[in-house]
Amino acid sequence: MASYVLIGGGDTRLSETKLIDEKIVELSGVSKPKILFIPTASNESPEYISSIKAAYSNITSCDFDWLSLSVQNIEQEINKIDEADIVYVGGGNTKMMIDKWKKHGVIERINKNANRNIVFSGLSAGSICWFEYGISDSTSFENNNDWNYSIVECLGHISGYHCPHYDERLQESNFNNFINDFDNDIIAIENNCAIVIGEKIEIVKSNEKKNAYIINGRKKKRTILDNILANDIFGGKS
Repeated sequence: MASYVLIGGGDTRLSETKLIDEKIVELSGVSKPKILFIPTASNESPEYISSIKAAYSNITSCDFDWLSLSVQNIEQEINKIDEADIVYVGGGNTKMMIDKWKKHGVIERINKNANRNIVFSGLSAGSICWFEYGISDSTSFENNNDWNYSIVECLGHISGYHCPHYDERLQESNFNNFINDFDNDIIAIENNCAIVIGEKIEIVKSNEKKNAYIINGRKKKRTILDNILANDIFGGKS
């Protein structure tokens, strides 16, 4: 069965998530893992691709590749998912990413691989995508001056609603107004923190001051997720 590493955020170029990235490699159980980076949400930013390649090459001897939806033979690109030990999804515009994945058959192929030994991971949009729903800033990519948070329907491998970058979001009045009107529970993860769902479930941090939370939407109460509580919530995964 697939394992999941859900990263709230962090700057990979500055090695802010290095301890989490090392956990991703460890979970693969492979000495030279095949790492497939999917940069759809960033419009396949060359700088982002280079930064992820550099980050993982500094951790392990790996076979790094990335998936492009801008090529003519997209089916050949999607076939890369079948060979990957690790799939890492980058951050950016979640809604745009999900729409493109639906159009080109990426979701179907990911789902077909969910029953084998593979690590599904990612940061920001790449963390949101594995949940049923994500609290997303996707509309900000369309209008920088007048936008609000929205709910994006995602792959549904993990039940519930997810918010990454929680420490940043709490500084924004439109985010606080949005969740104040929200009655569903939310899994919120701060930058430099991740929830790992594998043979065991744990919170992994590259900054000990950061945390993951469950926010009770009806009671407007939040609780820090420790390993015991995380096991209660994600023990069945979905």
